[in-house]
Amino acid sequence: ADGEYIAAGSSDDNVYLFDKDSSTPLWSYATNGDVNSVAISADGEYVAAGGGWSKVYLFDKDSSAPLWNYETGSTVYSVAISADGEYIAVGSYDNKVYLFDKDSSTPLWNYETGDAVYSVTISADGEYIAAGSDDYKVYLFDKDSNTSLWSYTTGAKVNSVAISADGDYIAAGSADDKVYF
Repeated sequence: ADGEYIAAGSSDDNVYLFDKDSSTPLWSYATNGDVNSVAISADGEYVAAGGGWSKVYLFDKDSSAPLWNYETGSTVYSVAISADGEYIAVGSYDNKVYLFDKDSSTPLWNYETGDAVYSVTISADGEYIAAGSDDYKVYLFDKDSNTSLWSYTTGAKVNSVAISADGDYIAAGSADDKVYF
């Protein structure tokens, strides 16, 4: 949030962490496939990454050695992390939304949608998770349950979702050339 750190993922199969004052990475970590998504906590302490190798990784900013990793059933398209780094949301081609606590590689829960999950987002406090899927739906979850609070059907694949810091508002972009709010 303060711009001190930049996390990046690349098709060269690496996760990178940069300090804003240098183009030389603080560290990098080699994965076994493209890195499709990265997220960094507001304080810069934690970095989450996921990609084409079906794995999710969580890093502490001070080390390129993952704190943990988890293998989903297919390509990871999207990761999101709460402001304090406590919760990590993941969207995967295995049609699932996953929620993790930073202290464990075992998901707190997962939810199966009707198709691939292309985008996830999490409120700043980690209370709410939104997901967009190829089943044309936007889903909203409370962190304490894998039962969706609601879902909304758009006109096409949901490519991107965003949530306000307090979780009160959700925006979604869909392949039907519309933005839903």
